[in-house]
Amino acid sequence: MELTRDEFPVALQAFEVRSDREDFIAEQVVNSQAEADNFMSLYAGRLIKTRDLRPVETKRFEGRRASAIAAPRRRAGISPWLIFLLILIVLVIIGFATGWIQTMIGEAK
Repeated sequence: MELTRDEFPVALQAFEVRSDREDFIAEQVVNSQAEADNFMSLYAGRLIKTRDLRPVETKRFEGRRASAIAAPRRRAGISPWLIFLLILIVLVIIGFATGWIQTMIGEAK
């Protein structure tokens, strides 16, 4: 599906056709033909419809890039609690391996 430049932004909707009904799957607001092509490739084999944005929705997306519209992603990284837990486990293993924990408890001979 080719869209002209003056049609953007537009909302693309994907539907699964089952016998006599259409089940809604997904919707995405696209600002370029590349985004539209990406959406259509994700939902290949499904019915794709376009709908015009309402004036309220248009104001929301004006002047924004696609990356600014996307939902914020979680920061990739290790939690400080996970690091603390790993250090604690390593110290316990070292304590048992050297016998320090046993002597502190009073079980070593």
